[in-house]
Amino acid sequence: MARRSMRLVEYGKPFQLMKEEVPTAPKGGAVVKTEYAGVCHSDVILMDGDFPIPLNTVLGHEIAGTVHDIEPGQDLKVGDRVAAFFRGGCGDCSRCEMGEPIACLQGVRRGLGSTVDGGYSDYVIIPDARLLVKVPDTVTMDTACLLPCSGLTAYNAVCTIVPTVQDFVKHNGDCAVLLVGAGGLGLWGVQFAKQLLPAGVRVVCADVEDEKLTTAREAGCDGTLLWRKDVDNNNAVAEAKKVCGSLGGFAAAIDFVNVPATFERVEKILAQGGMHVLVGLMGVGAPASVPLMPYVMSCHQMASLRVGSLPQLKDLMALVAQGKIKPPPISHHPLENVYDVLVDLKAGKVKGRAVVKL
Repeated sequence: MARRSMRLVEYGKPFQLMKEEVPTAPKGGAVVKTEYAGVCHSDVILMDGDFPIPLNTVLGHEIAGTVHDIEPGQDLKVGDRVAAFFRGGCGDCSRCEMGEPIACLQGVRRGLGSTVDGGYSDYVIIPDARLLVKVPDTVTMDTACLLPCSGLTAYNAVCTIVPTVQDFVKHNGDCAVLLVGAGGLGLWGVQFAKQLLPAGVRVVCADVEDEKLTTAREAGCDGTLLWRKDVDNNNAVAEAKKVCGSLGGFAAAIDFVNVPATFERVEKILAQGGMHVLVGLMGVGAPASVPLMPYVMSCHQMASLRVGSLPQLKDLMALVAQGKIKPPPISHHPLENVYDVLVDLKAGKVKGRAVVKL
């Protein structure tokens, strides 16, 4: 028996398909037989070398499958359906013990699909079995693979703005939040906002493509803003303020794109005391400026985040299992086509989320 792996052998070039031996579980870890692996924009950044990783690595960090091999004594057993929390740390510090390995106090950064081989392979080594989450029978596996990254990131982003929005609602129920980007993360974000924010808060989406905004409206957003690349900035700000309600600005905004143009525009349409959450990685290496005195005088808040925590993933899995959240549109692709899918994703041609079916 062999496993197929698509390996990054040269930045910006097609991956190479390699046939290898099926691995065995390391001490404290497991091997998962991959069923689905999500195709994420972070993989575009790694593929192009914008964030260098070792060559000959297998990308793919959104992973769902079944336990193939595991050390005895773990909470899981062979055959269990699982999704992998892809960010690992030292495993021993208090942050890791709390399920927050991204903030590992020892500075250990271990990531599936970046520092160790990921999900564009039939079998994946999971260095720490504690980072596997059971998938309930009511959650399909192509949905489950998306939850540890795109789903969790959007969930964490909405959780981050909840206290600020709740405070606004105490004083003025006529408020709205803005989600910039109506791709896979934005479509998750619309539904989480509807579930987690106070009733009556309007959710508005902005995107450069009308087709994506149509999908966002179908997902439940209350209003849309078409921010084509040639739109005049003053007009875009004026149109945005028209849909903010009596506050005259958004109570909070989550930027799933995060390039200088969207950063600066968001800062101009936040209400006094509003929160600006930075999520997207599209602005690789690009600077953005904050007008210091206006920022302070407006009492704006700013936060950034990377994915979320393991406890949040478990909460999210339970929420999806209840049928309250539907995944974005999902397209399925064979393993051998993953490089082409990433090229399409980079060009903005992927609607919703793409997954590799193994």
